[in-house]
Amino acid sequence: MLSSRFQRLRGWVSDWRLQLCAVVAVAAVPRLVYLHQIQDWPFFYYPILDSRTQWKWAGILLQTSLIGNPEVLAKAPLYTYFLALNQWTLESREASLYSAYLLQLLMGALTCGLTYLVGRRVYGAAVGLIAGLLLAIYSPGIYRDGQLLDTALATLLATGFLLLALRAFRSPQERGIWFAAGLVLGLLGLARPNLLLLAATTVVMMLIWLPRELGRRSAWAAIAVFAAGIVLPIVPVTARNYLIVRRFAPISTTGGINLYTGNNPRSDGYSPIPSGIAWERTWHEAMSQGRMSSASQDAYWRGRAIQFLREQPRAALRLMGKKIYLYWNAYEIPNNLSYQWGREHSSLLRAMPLTFAVIGPLGLAGILLGGWRSRDAWFLALFALTQVLAVAVFFVAGRYRMFALPALSVFAAFTLVEMLRMLRGRRLGRTIASLALVAAFAMFVTSDAYGVRRNRGANRDEYYLGQSYVLAGEHGKAKEAFKWAAQQDPEDADAYALLGQMEVVTGEPEAAARNLKRALQLAPDFAMTAVRVASLHLDQGWPLDEVDVLLGTALEHQPRNVFGLAMLARVKIRLGDHQEARRHIEAAVAVISGTHPGDTRLPHSYEATRMALVEAQEAGIELPPSTWEAMRAIQQRLLAVGVRPL
Repeated sequence: MLSSRFQRLRGWVSDWRLQLCAVVAVAAVPRLVYLHQIQDWPFFYYPILDSRTQWKWAGILLQTSLIGNPEVLAKAPLYTYFLALNQWTLESREASLYSAYLLQLLMGALTCGLTYLVGRRVYGAAVGLIAGLLLAIYSPGIYRDGQLLDTALATLLATGFLLLALRAFRSPQERGIWFAAGLVLGLLGLARPNLLLLAATTVVMMLIWLPRELGRRSAWAAIAVFAAGIVLPIVPVTARNYLIVRRFAPISTTGGINLYTGNNPRSDGYSPIPSGIAWERTWHEAMSQGRMSSASQDAYWRGRAIQFLREQPRAALRLMGKKIYLYWNAYEIPNNLSYQWGREHSSLLRAMPLTFAVIGPLGLAGILLGGWRSRDAWFLALFALTQVLAVAVFFVAGRYRMFALPALSVFAAFTLVEMLRMLRGRRLGRTIASLALVAAFAMFVTSDAYGVRRNRGANRDEYYLGQSYVLAGEHGKAKEAFKWAAQQDPEDADAYALLGQMEVVTGEPEAAARNLKRALQLAPDFAMTAVRVASLHLDQGWPLDEVDVLLGTALEHQPRNVFGLAMLARVKIRLGDHQEARRHIEAAVAVISGTHPGDTRLPHSYEATRMALVEAQEAGIELPPSTWEAMRAIQQRLLAVGVRPL
């Protein structure tokens, strides 16, 4: 009887459903602890950069019957709709933000469960169980799941696609599975369009494998069903874009600028274009070419990237090699708040030492040791390696390789299980060779050939912290954060600019002027900072000759900067140069007349221009009727798309 009970218990414990639940539960525990810890971070309720943008766009979706701005979608929309659903379900801002974080962390736990299923299908239960548990305690993964970004959602979809594709290759005659795999991949494309490259890999494998089993006609039918699944969720987004702007744009308009960021003569392969002066320069370069809409700017930057690839192929090839190297580097390259900052401020992350320095070498060794043993293993390896190319085509960041981590975790688990089998079989030669292979890959992933860890500005996280404090209304803390950032990097124009802005708010005009002008010394083309200096001089009644020069210098670099044109017009009015004031007002009106109504800056630029017009009218400056008519037309355009002018 005892033996019978033991057998039943053993069978119950070995049941895949129980193991799946165990992996998900183990993964959920640290993620829920992490959720509790990060609630005190200012970024939790006051997100910045991409997180803040996505959250704002989610609100716009709800205000416009889920249509969004009258423009091509600037980012792949699936995650924005996820945030919009949270906002719609829970009207409280704090509750909806908390819900988004909670759901993402639970998605991360579910991804660990799917990773177990992938490993079980390819290499057996032991590998699957270890793979799921490795991902469950993977410290950067927990951190990424807790960021208000698309990482958790996209990783879940990528792993779901992988599992369905493996199932489809085992039962290729079941077209419903092919359709489901395509559907999940299409949804993944609405979160991370570059991962649609997986469709090409899958179709190639289908062309190689399926005709032998199904015949040529049935193989092509399966490919058609798979493609239909991919297209189905993308078509509504493409139709929406075409109906609004009468231009073919399959998903979004970020592809061009991201391609250029990672493919230009000055690219380092990993640095995004940060907010501040770098982004202003980028924006106005496209504007100076008459690219007023986001879709036309997207085409402009894509053309610039292709020009670089065509004219400098050797430099482009070297840059591609560097990006592939960086993809496999253990350092978590940030493009928002860094993992290193999160680790310093979370005891849970510090207590969980499993990072890419472990998963990377074991995963690479697993690809070589077992990536070619079966059809499933082939596809798993190609799934991981295709993503390397999908990222390296653009630029590298730590969070962009998360989508391949489930597959790499399976290979890492396979390496561990395989070496254990070698030891049990007393195959010492193969064991030593495998250990040497892992050691070689460990040296590779932990190297720093390009000095990325040293080159990343030490002040960036504090700079971002200050931005979050600004949104929270804690101006004193924000000022201290920006001051620290400026001290850490005395050449950072953005840090000085934001420090000056905070000193304006905290009532320190002299200090504000000093730091704003320091920002302009470092970046004379920083037109928005020149505008703030001019505004400070106007408010304080200080002499205007200096700001006249500062604004003029900035506008030489950014001649279509509406805020600079409007502010310079106001300065010229005070200086009595009415002819120049009129010229700058007319230039500002001409720029905003050509701006697309979906441009998020349009209401603010309209208001800046309107203020200059009012002051001109009070000063007795005559403006042509066409200028007033243009302003009325802009106002009507704003009202027509549901935007009330400021």
